[in-house]
Amino acid sequence: MTKKLRVLFVDDEPHILRGLRRSMAVMDEQWDMTFCPSGEEALDWMAQEAAFDVVVSDMRMPRMDGAEFLNIVRSRYPETIRVILSGYAEMESILRTVGPAHIYLAKPCSVEAVHAAISRPIALNRLLSTPALRAVLAGLSNLPSLPDLFVRLENELRSPGCSTKSVAALIDQDLAMTAELLRLTNSAYFSVASPVTTSLQAVRTIGLEIIQALVLQIGIFRQFSGGEAVAPMLAALTDYSLAVAKLAESFAVSMGADQSTAKATYCAAMLSRIGILILLDAYPETYGKMLATVSVDRPLHVAEQQTFGANHAAIGAYLLGLWGFATPVVEAVAYATSPSACPGHDNMELTALHAAMALGPPLSLPSVEIQHPSGLDMGYLIEARKDGQVSHWRQMAASLSAEEV
Repeated sequence: MTKKLRVLFVDDEPHILRGLRRSMAVMDEQWDMTFCPSGEEALDWMAQEAAFDVVVSDMRMPRMDGAEFLNIVRSRYPETIRVILSGYAEMESILRTVGPAHIYLAKPCSVEAVHAAISRPIALNRLLSTPALRAVLAGLSNLPSLPDLFVRLENELRSPGCSTKSVAALIDQDLAMTAELLRLTNSAYFSVASPVTTSLQAVRTIGLEIIQALVLQIGIFRQFSGGEAVAPMLAALTDYSLAVAKLAESFAVSMGADQSTAKATYCAAMLSRIGILILLDAYPETYGKMLATVSVDRPLHVAEQQTFGANHAAIGAYLLGLWGFATPVVEAVAYATSPSACPGHDNMELTALHAAMALGPPLSLPSVEIQHPSGLDMGYLIEARKDGQVSHWRQMAASLSAEEV
């Protein structure tokens, strides 16, 4: 028998709590639910009972509000998925929940929306086999950025000539900044009509004022502190990601993708190796030693799996899914090197990213050059009816490579 998911709902308004209890009754067979009227009582429950899988908290509560409550949960129970539920889109609320919340839901919220928000990250748990890694990912406040870019961005935001384009151009050069900004902009707080997939879109959507507050006051971005040996790896990782993103977007356009899908492909490719960034940040020495063992007979994904219990593709997909990125983007990151393992064959973002990683530049880190593990998956491309594109893709990759030399 499948173990029930343990979900804790917290709201100080009795009628809302009763409404949640009634509306969520349809989930009784799948979820073991507890309803608390305050953050203090919820923490008592969590201390007495086994840890909850998910907590869903209202933002505005007396004494201890949702942001403070989730901050404590993050510290004490890092594996718990944290959801903030709020009817307020004020800057103060947004800023205070950037760190502690994984998922943002806006009131009024349907049962279906709550179910979808909770079920998605729980389903992603199967990608990771080690509880320790899940705890690292669930406990993340933000990802590390290149020190030089971090300083340049701060200086730009303080400059009188600061503009949306200049800020977006700097953010575009950093994997962590890109992921963090897209995560926030696509949250329910901003109610965007369609997914935001580029830094420029994101900056224009939420505005420079909020960007300045996030960076200069709240610290949404942080400098990487892993030492001089790792910084060149981050720079190389960003250069590679930018090159593959450009190629993948071109491949998507060649398949007839509309602008939205092409930009989503760029986003997926830019973030495709974010799992490496996470591992470097959490385990810099261990990851460096592991890289020295990578070879043709022990490719990167195998070395990562043996060392950490999961490879960077699964780790990156888990985090992006947890943060609410669109399913096609999450699937593309998860299955880029093994697209046949994906449940469907109609994900254009995945197809374009797989081809770009196979035909584009290798990932060259300071200590090792990492080739795509298996080249093109022709079985998948035939099933997806894209095998006829391969010759054209090779020409496009060669042309792009020649332009960059």
